[in-house]
Amino acid sequence: MGLLVGCVYNAKKDITDNEFIDTVKEGYLGGFSDVSVRNAFNYAFFEPYWRYYQAKTGEHVVELSGDITFENEKGHAILQFVVDEQTNKFSIYAMKFNDVVLSPEQKRFLIGMVYDTWHAKRLAYE
Repeated sequence: MGLLVGCVYNAKKDITDNEFIDTVKEGYLGGFSDVSVRNAFNYAFFEPYWRYYQAKTGEHVVELSGDITFENEKGHAILQFVVDEQTNKFSIYAMKFNDVVLSPEQKRFLIGMVYDTWHAKRLAYE
């Protein structure tokens, strides 16, 4: 998985309002059923940006990008979710931070950090 799905598509215009984006935003990642993807990433990312495209392979891709501090470095992260049109289930396909594709371990760490940030900020406001 060295390449992001976005490297194989030819988009003419960003689609930022779409049923597949809503599926991911309102959905939950495994093991984190107490907060939606949208809410968790809104706490961790600075100015999160969501867009949709259909890859040349036919996959429905929702891409989330935004600035974040990861491994003590400020930078820009891009996450790609692939949505199954039949089941409306999605999974994380690929992630990049500062243009470097993350390893599976780094992906797990970034996701855990996002949800830890959400939890800490939620507690601060209670």
